[in-house]
Amino acid sequence: MRNILGSISTIKNFMGNAGRNICNEHLYNALLDVIESMEMDVGMKPIEDSCDEKTHYKCKCGYIFLTKYSDGHRMGNKPNYCERCGQAIDWSKTNINLYPRGRSL
Repeated sequence: MRNILGSISTIKNFMGNAGRNICNEHLYNALLDVIESMEMDVGMKPIEDSCDEKTHYKCKCGYIFLTKYSDGHRMGNKPNYCERCGQAIDWSKTNINLYPRGRSL
């Protein structure tokens, strides 16, 4: 089983202790790419951006997945990944019901 967060921590610790020079510059840049890719696989709770009449649920890149209006109307969906940047999205800590009569997604 993959331990993504542990692997990211190990790579960052290694990179912090290793000196950067021309010989390992390509390895260092490759590790930065690996970290970025692995962090995208860790589910992120959507960002809630609210005002009086609506709440937007969006990704860290700014892409809006779902808008919930104060009258109860909703527009959008609850994707597992951001369409724009590929970030994994974790909806488990949000209380959003897309279906009427108590059914949830």
